[in-house]
Amino acid sequence: MQIKRRAFTLVELLVVIAIIGILVGLLLPAVQAAREAARRMQCGNNMKQLGLALHNYHDTHNTLPAGTWRLQGWGFSFYYSVLPYIEQGALYDSMTSSGDHPGYTGANAQNRDAVNGVTLSGFICPSNPMDPNKDVGGGAITTRPSYVGIAGAIDEDKTSSATPPQAGATGDTDGFQEQRNRNGSNCCNAQEMAGQMSAGGVFPTNKWLSFAKLTDGTSNVMMIGETSSWMYDNGIQMDSRTTHGWTMGTDGSGTTTNWNGPNSRQFNVTSIRYPIGTDTWALPGVGSNYGPNNPLLSAHPGGVQAVFGDGSVHFIAETIAMPIVKYLATRDDGEVVNGF
Repeated sequence: MQIKRRAFTLVELLVVIAIIGILVGLLLPAVQAAREAARRMQCGNNMKQLGLALHNYHDTHNTLPAGTWRLQGWGFSFYYSVLPYIEQGALYDSMTSSGDHPGYTGANAQNRDAVNGVTLSGFICPSNPMDPNKDVGGGAITTRPSYVGIAGAIDEDKTSSATPPQAGATGDTDGFQEQRNRNGSNCCNAQEMAGQMSAGGVFPTNKWLSFAKLTDGTSNVMMIGETSSWMYDNGIQMDSRTTHGWTMGTDGSGTTTNWNGPNSRQFNVTSIRYPIGTDTWALPGVGSNYGPNNPLLSAHPGGVQAVFGDGSVHFIAETIAMPIVKYLATRDDGEVVNGF
């Protein structure tokens, strides 16, 4: 007796393929979300390690490093100071703090050779869509960090520029007041020269602060935040990170109002002026070389991560009120923020 075998009809096969396609379509967002969650966790771990390194530095020197400081010309950023505390002692020992412009690889051959080809993965957010390593000066290919030190925050009532887009209300209507602001750049275009720099945070220029100076409490003051995603200028992608990489500090020997540097720029730090997640490039104080008010920005959906004075890492939502961000960026304003 011949047995008849039942086969799929073309219609049934197409239905099965359609169902599989729908299931894959439903699964992909979940996979992508899981991957982003893993990247965000790794980013938080990178920042946690930086926080621990800063605490170990403080245990050794009884101060935190300066955010940026001058040597003979361009000096270093705080990243250089923490190298021995993130298992990069050999790199630290291969570099020099002598000679002209130790922090600028375009002018210091020893440090250019030391950092060329070096990738510091702990300085890079895994979600960062930009090339992590670029020429930072003189042909040295090394890391442009995804993270930036917090120098303080800007009181818009004391700036001479027009109301910045996205910055919210002008004047003191937001309640934030700060006396330690000054012009932030004498370079390199009108937009960057409209910037403002603060000395009210953990990493003011040419100042080495102890944790005792964080009178708002270490758990209430940001030390480091993210700058790890594109900004946009009329639809064109702009790199929000420090042009000259992790080594670059400042060329000025002053602190707040007494400033005698030829360019008045500080790299690897920012003074909070714009809401978290701001990606508009054409704003006063924003620029790649280097805007003193480049905003905190990340590729993580909904906000950025930040290291606080106690070494903890917190996610700060884009929806947070602007005055609260400024309070968190200031070490001694007397405003203690809870539940941000």
